[in-house]
Amino acid sequence: MDTPKTAPDDQASLMAALELDDLRREIAELRREVEELHSEADLDACHIAGLSAQIKALIAESEACPTKAAHPLVERAEYVDSRTGQPMTKTKALPLYREAFDAEARECGIDDPEKYRS
Repeated sequence: MDTPKTAPDDQASLMAALELDDLRREIAELRREVEELHSEADLDACHIAGLSAQIKALIAESEACPTKAAHPLVERAEYVDSRTGQPMTKTKALPLYREAFDAEARECGIDDPEKYRS
């Protein structure tokens, strides 16, 4: 008994249709992942905005305090911007920022975090 053979064009069309379905499913999954990543990034931005507001308020309150020695981290000091090489005046808490930034960057696989932060 002979097995009916599918014409090469029919086989190619069937394979193309199956591949197209797979690609459509993959695209849909990637779109869901991108949407989740956008949501996470948006929440991270909100968190950063909240923390920045807190830090600015704490610095302002510390600077207004008559007992300056009680707030050594908000004293101003001269530093050099890692990216631009320009001098800048920041609080003495900047090394804490740099250390945390670099540690997080390395955890994210960024080999030379200094070129991305101030």
